[in-house]
Amino acid sequence: MEYGVYVLVCLAAVVAPGPAVLLAVKNALTEGMKGALVGIVGNISAMLLLAMLSASGLSALLLASDTLFQGVKFVGGAYLIYLGFSSLKRAQKPEHGLVETPNTAKVHTQFRRLYTQAFVVGVSNPKAIAFYTALFPQFIDVSQPLGPQLSVLATTFALCSCTVLAGYALLARHFRHYLLRPKISQRFHQITGGLFIGFGSSLLLTSR
Repeated sequence: MEYGVYVLVCLAAVVAPGPAVLLAVKNALTEGMKGALVGIVGNISAMLLLAMLSASGLSALLLASDTLFQGVKFVGGAYLIYLGFSSLKRAQKPEHGLVETPNTAKVHTQFRRLYTQAFVVGVSNPKAIAFYTALFPQFIDVSQPLGPQLSVLATTFALCSCTVLAGYALLARHFRHYLLRPKISQRFHQITGGLFIGFGSSLLLTSR
């Protein structure tokens, strides 16, 4: 299949709102664009890791082992639910609003937290490995070396995801002043908390 078709498939897969999009929007509003970009890098790192696992064939082990699949699914779902309750807890303190991360020595610790948070959300989704495993073979020419092709496919998917997530984050920042209002801030955290819990519950309940 043509590369252009692959790009369109990637964009269609990442543009649909999901945990990564929700996290990018939340980080853009609560931590600023730098924080959002750090989170996006964490998510992209997870995507590249999963792509490498799929390319190396390790994904077959995960998909074949119900215990491993259920374990990864539980971790991912539980973590999303944790993020949801954290957001709901923040909604109880609307006076804090949506604020920028202060430019202090603590900023590096905050960035590490944002990176790790996004990485865990991305890497603990077993459906992502299944997606890569199903998608990559459709665009591989078996008569050509596999390594370079897999590298191009994985990098393209990561770039598409990065572009889309950054776009969502920039859009969120555009409406930041409106969302800074205490009541709107409280509602935002309530909605994002509910969505995270919904995503996590859906992942826990989903089958292969």
